[in-house]
Amino acid sequence: MTTIFSTITSNLSSAVCVIRISGPQTIFCLQNLGIKAAPEHQKISFYKIRDPRTSEIIDEVLVSFFKGPQSFTGEDVAEISIHASPFITKKIFQILGEIKGVRLAEAGEFSKRAFLNNKIDLVQAEAIPDLIASETEAQHKQALRQLQGELGKIYEDWRFRLIKTSAHLEAYIDFPDDDLPQNIIDKVELDVKNLSAEIQNHLSDQKIGQKIKDGFSLAIIGAPNVGKSSLINFLAKSEVAIVSEIAGTTRDIVEIHLSIAGMAVKIADTAGLRLAEDEIEKEGIKRALKKAEDADLKIFVLAAENPILRDEDKNLIDKNTIILLNKIDLTEEQKIPKWVLDLNPITISLTNKINTSQLFKKLEEKILEILPSQNYLQNSSLITQERYRIALKSATEFLDEFSLTKNIELAAEDLRLAAREIGKITGKVDIENILDVIFSSFCIGK
Repeated sequence: MTTIFSTITSNLSSAVCVIRISGPQTIFCLQNLGIKAAPEHQKISFYKIRDPRTSEIIDEVLVSFFKGPQSFTGEDVAEISIHASPFITKKIFQILGEIKGVRLAEAGEFSKRAFLNNKIDLVQAEAIPDLIASETEAQHKQALRQLQGELGKIYEDWRFRLIKTSAHLEAYIDFPDDDLPQNIIDKVELDVKNLSAEIQNHLSDQKIGQKIKDGFSLAIIGAPNVGKSSLINFLAKSEVAIVSEIAGTTRDIVEIHLSIAGMAVKIADTAGLRLAEDEIEKEGIKRALKKAEDADLKIFVLAAENPILRDEDKNLIDKNTIILLNKIDLTEEQKIPKWVLDLNPITISLTNKINTSQLFKKLEEKILEILPSQNYLQNSSLITQERYRIALKSATEFLDEFSLTKNIELAAEDLRLAAREIGKITGKVDIENILDVIFSSFCIGK
C-alpha cells in the first residue's frame, strides 16, 4: 500500500494550510521533513520542518499524529498545519513526492481508504462532501446524521434481515424431500412482506432528502416585461439579470441560490413566454417551459396594467404556483380583471417596494407546505442519493417476485438478489466498479 499526501484545506487565501499524510510510511515522511522525534498518538506537537538536502528551516508547524487503525483512514495519519504559503506547500510536496512509495492523493482517496479499511460505509462516505457543501441548517443536519451512520444502519438492518430470512430457506435446500414446516412458511412470508412495506414507505418520500441536499427548484415564469428579471435581482439583492424594456432580453436561464425557511432554494429567471420568431428566443422559451415543468415551486408573474396568461400556459399553474401581480402602482385596483383576482395573486410593486414582504412570507409558506413536518425531518433518515433509490427499487422488485409457491432455490435467490441490491448502497458487496464513480466526485484531500 502506497502512502499518500495532499492538502485538506481550501486553496482560498487563509492563514493556515493543513497537509495530510496517510499510509505505512507516514512516520518516515515526517523524518524526511526533519522531524526526528517519534510523534505521539492523538497528540499535537510543535516542530520545525527542514529541507533534507540543506537542513534549512522551511516552516514552524503543528503536527497531529494518529496511529492506525485509530485514525480517519485506518492507517497511520499525520496532519501538518503550516503557514499557508504557496512556496511552503510546494516545497513540502516536492520533498514528499521524491520518497519512493509516496505520492499525491487522488480525489476522494482518503475517504476511499477509510471505507476500504472499514472505518466508514459508503453511505457515510457520501455524507462527507454533503456536510462540507452544506449551506443551510437542514442540509447540515441531514448530512451530519448520515455521517454518523443513521441512514446506513437502516440499510444494513434490512440486508441482515434478508440474509436471516433466506437462511431459513437455505437450511432446507439440501433436503429437497422435506417439506417446509407451515410455521416457517408463515414467518418467512410475513418477514418478506413487512420488509417490502418498510422499503416502499422509505421510497415514498417525495425525494425530500434529495431536495434538501440539492436545493428546491423555483422557476420565475411569465410574459416578457412583467418584471421577472427585476424579481430575481430583488431576491438576490444584486444585479444578476439584465432589466430592459425591450421584450425578449432574457433568453437563457439565470439562476441564483438562496436560503428560504432554512432550505436551499435554486431560483431561475426564465425567458418571457410569448410567440417568438427568433430561433434563439424560441430555444429560450422551450427551456423556460422545461424548467417550469420540473420545478418544485413556480412564481408566475403578471403585469397589473396588462395581465397576460396564454391558454397554453395555464397548465403551468398548480397548487405549488404563486401568482405575483407586479407593477400594481401603474394601475387602479378596480381595473384589474376578475380572472386575475380569482387566481388570488400577491399584489406587488418591485419598483416601489410595495408588499415585497408578503412575497417572502408566501415563499416560506409554500416551502413548508411541501416539506414534511419538522418533527418528521428531525426523526427520519431520508434518501439523499439517486443510486440508493435505484438499488432500493430493484430490491423491492426481487421481493415482489419472491414466492414460496415456486422452487425453493428460486425463492432463496430472490432474497439473495434483494440483499445484494441493498448491500450495494453501503458497500457490503463486491462493488469495485462503482467505487471510482463515487469517490471521483470528492475534492482532492477528502
